[in-house]
Amino acid sequence: MNLNDLSFCQKLVRQAGTSLHSQCHSNPSVQPPSTREAAFQTFEKANKHVESFLKESLAGRFPSIHWSASEFRPEQQQQPEFRGEYWICDAIDGALHFIQGFGFYSLSLCLIRNGTPVLAIVYDPEREELFHAVTGQGAFLNDKRIQVASKTKLGDTYVTTSLPSFPAKEPECADIAIRSAARLTMKTFAVKMLGSVKLQLAYVACGRLDGYWEFGSEYGDYYDWLPGTFIVQEAGGTVTDSAGSPFTWGSRGVIASNQTLSAELIRELASV
Repeated sequence: MNLNDLSFCQKLVRQAGTSLHSQCHSNPSVQPPSTREAAFQTFEKANKHVESFLKESLAGRFPSIHWSASEFRPEQQQQPEFRGEYWICDAIDGALHFIQGFGFYSLSLCLIRNGTPVLAIVYDPEREELFHAVTGQGAFLNDKRIQVASKTKLGDTYVTTSLPSFPAKEPECADIAIRSAARLTMKTFAVKMLGSVKLQLAYVACGRLDGYWEFGSEYGDYYDWLPGTFIVQEAGGTVTDSAGSPFTWGSRGVIASNQTLSAELIRELASV
């Protein structure tokens, strides 16, 4: 993928993000959906619109690259889906924030080549911030190079995590997430839950956050983590699964930080 291709993808994602921003704030006087069913309908309509736009536009430019339809099927994310190249896309990450009409949602695009990410883009339409990384070329925020934070003491850190999307359906995952947050609240400077997973990982990459961890669903949430973790790694960070093993296909959790703090987080989370 050359510079022209990268520029095309960046412009495409920004264009899709502009559409999301317009939908998020289309009528400030109208309150968010009042039921879960209405919220799902709002999400599905916006998600389908943006996803279709990106899929069709990318197919026109890169007709030989496959498109993954497994965003919401983690059981299909245990190994590469295609030989060669394919796109994974999350049109709206942080859907509840989007539906409720405030920030910290994102959209992302990631190119997989022979089972390895080679390009990742995470875009925040509210702040007009585009994070991207290319294999071996580093990580960038609006085309300016970024790197992970340099803190070394866990007690100085600002870290984040996420609950499962549907805690009632995954009580064990929800329980361990809550217990891990409680433990690290006593060990760090601050623990928060902010919304978009990919945006939180991008914030680790640029040093706004010192670390992110998540245990994930029954099968893990590999595609949810992959674009952000790739950006963290290209920004000089360390990414493992929740037990400290290499982060790869089939991983059921993630820890992202700098090298020193990753070791501290692995040790603390091992006791949860």
